[in-house]
Formats: sequence, structure tokens, C-alpha cells
Amino acid sequence: MREITVIAVLCLLLAGHVCAAETDVTASPARLFIEGGTLVDGTESQPAENPGILIEGERIHSLGTPPGAEPGTRRISADGKWVLPGLFDLHVHVTFILPGPRRLDDDIVNAIRSERFLERYQEIGVTTVRDVGAREWIGYSLKRTQRAGLMGGARYYTSGPIITVTGGHGSEFQPLHPPLWAVEASGPWAMRARVREAIKLEADLIKVAPFLTREEMAAVVDEAHTYHLRVTAHIGGTHDLDKQSGRIAVEAGVDSTEHMYPYGGADVINAMVEKGIYVIPTLGFHLRELNDEYAVNAEKQSARWLAENLGHTYETMMDQFREMKAAGVRFAVGTDSNVKDLATIDKLYLQELQAFRTAGMSNREIIQAATLQAAEAMGLDDDLGSIEAGKRADLIVLGADPLQDIKAMVYPELVIQDGRIVCCGSAH
Repeated sequence: MREITVIAVLCLLLAGHVCAAETDVTASPARLFIEGGTLVDGTESQPAENPGILIEGERIHSLGTPPGAEPGTRRISADGKWVLPGLFDLHVHVTFILPGPRRLDDDIVNAIRSERFLERYQEIGVTTVRDVGAREWIGYSLKRTQRAGLMGGARYYTSGPIITVTGGHGSEFQPLHPPLWAVEASGPWAMRARVREAIKLEADLIKVAPFLTREEMAAVVDEAHTYHLRVTAHIGGTHDLDKQSGRIAVEAGVDSTEHMYPYGGADVINAMVEKGIYVIPTLGFHLRELNDEYAVNAEKQSARWLAENLGHTYETMMDQFREMKAAGVRFAVGTDSNVKDLATIDKLYLQELQAFRTAGMSNREIIQAATLQAAEAMGLDDDLGSIEAGKRADLIVLGADPLQDIKAMVYPELVIQDGRIVCCGSAH
């Protein structure tokens, strides 16, 4: 039955997108030259006026070199505009709706809606997303469909379902049945088996959620790193009452962590800096959580419950973020979105950027967290995250200065992904 469902989903996706694939997705990108404007390239370089960006095929050919008189070159004026790299969102869930899989949406509806979410991301200038918890096989199928050139939207990477312990985070939504967007295991060797299953299904990374023991976490990291896959770990929450998951993940050598629950103290933060562990703090998620938008009931997961049981408040969250920043931790942007946010992802993404600003980051630092540092966290910085010769041509053109007004970042006037113009003004 599952095989029939997979075929049905792919047939529906193909039926709806065969024309688009032939005209937009698989066609050779145009030769583009962006002239004028101000370049904010995602690195620590100062903004550059009138840089001149030549794009050939899917990549940036050169900066500052006029294209000459070759036929077939399309010139795009960015006079009075700002040019940035395509944005990233490193914490998304595009294949299901919260609250939880209690909803009875079927797999086909989820797959088709997921594609629309990726298109919506593209419209707000996010050209790369990292799904850190997908519903069953849908994330893997979305990835394969997109890589085959059969659908568009933001470039999609997935961990597949979260790997958690028996009864761990991700399993609470359907306790009487196997969870839809997590897989459970108990013990180091069972954890290794789950990692191997994810690798077999072509996961781009491994995502784990509390509460893994030291032995279990070490097994996950060792197995994933053997196959050159990165590991990101959900830190804290209702399954981590002793606030030890941060310490355990850092000791094991994960590559990044998710959320801004208590991590365990200054020594854990210093170890993160030493090991180069990136943090995706999901500050906007926590603001919504602490506003009781996600509370299951008055006794659990409410702001009061989190304060009393975890010491997790707005003040402690912001203090920890600032402590991490002062220590030298590198951050990347992630919203913790799910499909219920499809229509409002621009506002959700902006909330995350504004929360970074409130926590003490400059607009320039926020741009780096949304571009190059996000690419670094994924191990994609040789290819993405900044506007440099040889890299993939993911660029957004903004009508206002993001160094002055961070809101400008999510309302681009032009979006280019892999050298193709994929959006022009539709995000407004």
C-alpha cells in the first residue's frame, strides 16, 4: 500500500508540473548581468556600490566584469536597490501541520501542500531550506522529485523523520501509534540502525531529539560522521527536565543545535565555541511559545510551566543568547515553521530576524546568520551563502536598505535561484 501511495503522489506532482518543468525548471538558465545597486555579499566585506554581477548558467561568473556585447545576455538594473545572497531557513517542517499528526490529512495532500510551501519560501527570498523533521517518507520523495527537476521551490534538504528515544520528543503526539514524523529507538546499536536507515533513504543530515543518553548520542554522531553526514540536536524542552541534553550533545560533537532552552552553563557554551558548533536558536518560536501559542493545556508547555520546570523565560532565553554571542558562538536563522505557517511565512521569518535584533545583533550580523553562516552550518559554504565568483547564483534584489531596515529582507523585488529568475514582486 505504501508503494502505491508513493507512486500516486509522484504522478500527481508530475501531472501538475510537467509544463512548468519543461519551461522553467529544466531549461538552461539565461545569461544575466546585474548592474548598479549596492551589494551586501554575505561575508564580512563592506557593501560595494555598482559591483556588476555576471551570471552564466547556474553560477556567478564574475563580479565587476562587464559582459561585453555577447548576444543572449539579459541586463537587469539594480539602480537604487540592494543585492544580497539568497536566504536560508535551517529549521523548517514543510510536510506536516502542527498541532501534531492528530490531523487526518492524507499523504498526498501533505506532499502537494509541501511543494506549495517551498514555492512560498522562494517568493520571500529564501532559496534554501533545511527540513529537520519530516513526515515519514514524504521529505525524501520531495527531495528526489526536486533533484530530478520535476518541481521547483526553495532548494530542499531533509533529515527525514527525527530520531528519538522510545517515548522521546516527536513521539508524544500519537502515543498509541508509531509517530508520523519521528522514529524511536533504545540503546546505542538501535540508534546506529536508525541512522543507517536514514542514510539508505538519502537523508542530507541527521536530527535527534531528547532524551538520548551519552552512549546513544555518541553512537549517533559516530555513525553519521562515518558517512560524512552532519548531526543537529534538539536541545531541551519538556523531555529534558534536568537540562542535560545540551551538555550531552556538545560532548558527543554534534555539528549544530536547535532552540534556546537552557544549555547547562558557561562550560557548555565554551565547548561549543571550541568545537565550532552552530546554533539555530529559533527565537521567534520561543516568543510564540512563551506567549502560550503552543500550550497543550494550562498544566504543560505553558509559559508558566516552562518557567517553573525548566527555568525557561524570555529573560533567561535572551541572556543565554547574549552569553553565547559574547563567547563567539555562530548562529544561523531557523523559524521552526510548519505548514500552518504557509500563508504567513514572511511574517514568521521577519519575526526571527527582529528577535535577533532585539537580542543584540546588528543588521549586518543578521544578514550573515541568514546567508553565509547558515551555509557554513550545513557544510554548503563552498557553493552557497555569499555572492562570489564560482558559487551558485542565488541572489535577491531588495527595494530598501536591509542594513537600515531588516524588514526589507523578506519582501524582495527579484529572486534568482540557480541563475533563473524565479520570483519578481510576488511576495508583497
